[in-house]
Amino acid sequence: MSYTVAVGLYWADEDAAYIQSRSTRYAGALDIEPAWTAEVMADERLVKVSPYPTSRVGATGFIGYSPSAGKVLVVIAYRDLDGDLHGMNARPASGRDLATYLKEGDDGEES
Repeated sequence: MSYTVAVGLYWADEDAAYIQSRSTRYAGALDIEPAWTAEVMADERLVKVSPYPTSRVGATGFIGYSPSAGKVLVVIAYRDLDGDLHGMNARPASGRDLATYLKEGDDGEES
């Protein structure tokens, strides 16, 4: 089974399981629900960072707010040859990502 969020972000089972089990790898980490990433993608203040600086495959980072999570999240995704967007990873925004989101929301410009 795969997960598809309303904005056309697809999560393969293994990728969805990976973000849903972050706390098993990192003490105190937030487990991310795929549905929260749909909220991120629907955020009108969404910031797109392409390519995402730490991506080894040139994936794009999307930084936005998830009301259900109550946090700003970073969603890492790639587009396949058909143009479909596939989720690879997600985590709470911190440091540079959080500062970028807050700054972009203040001045209205995208990076």
